[in-house]
Amino acid sequence: MLNLKRIDNMDILTRNVQRLVDFYHGKLGLGFFLPYVAEEEWAAIDCGNVTLYIFKTTRGEHEPRRTAVNLEDKPGFDSFAFEVDNLDVAIKELTGKVEWVTKEPIHWHHPSGTHYRYRPFFDPDGNMLYVTEPHKV
Repeated sequence: MLNLKRIDNMDILTRNVQRLVDFYHGKLGLGFFLPYVAEEEWAAIDCGNVTLYIFKTTRGEHEPRRTAVNLEDKPGFDSFAFEVDNLDVAIKELTGKVEWVTKEPIHWHHPSGTHYRYRPFFDPDGNMLYVTEPHKV
C-alpha cells in the first residue's frame, strides 16, 4: 500500500544559483541542509520541514510572475508559504529585503473558523512566496 508521508523537498531551477542562495540564505536567514559549494552550482536550503534545492539550468526563460489572485494565473505550481507567529513582525523584518506582491496583507476566512493572514512576495527570479499567520480550528 502506498504510504505517502510529508513533502521532503522542492526544487527551483534558476540561471543564477548564487543570487537565490544570497536571497534564501542571506536575506531570509535560512540555513543550509547540506554544505554549500558555489562551484557545484546547486544548494540545499533548510526550510524546517522541507528542503529547498536550488539547481542551475541553462534552458529557456522563467515563466511569467504569478499574482495574488489565483483566478488570473495560468495552471501550474503557484507558490509556497512560510508560517510565522506574527505576520506584522515578519512584514517589518522583510520590508526592504523583498519585493512585495501586494500593498497590504490579505485575510482569508473559512466558514469553519480557520483563517489566515498572509502577504506574498517574490524571490529574485520572480517565484512567489508567502509569509502566513495561520489560525487553524
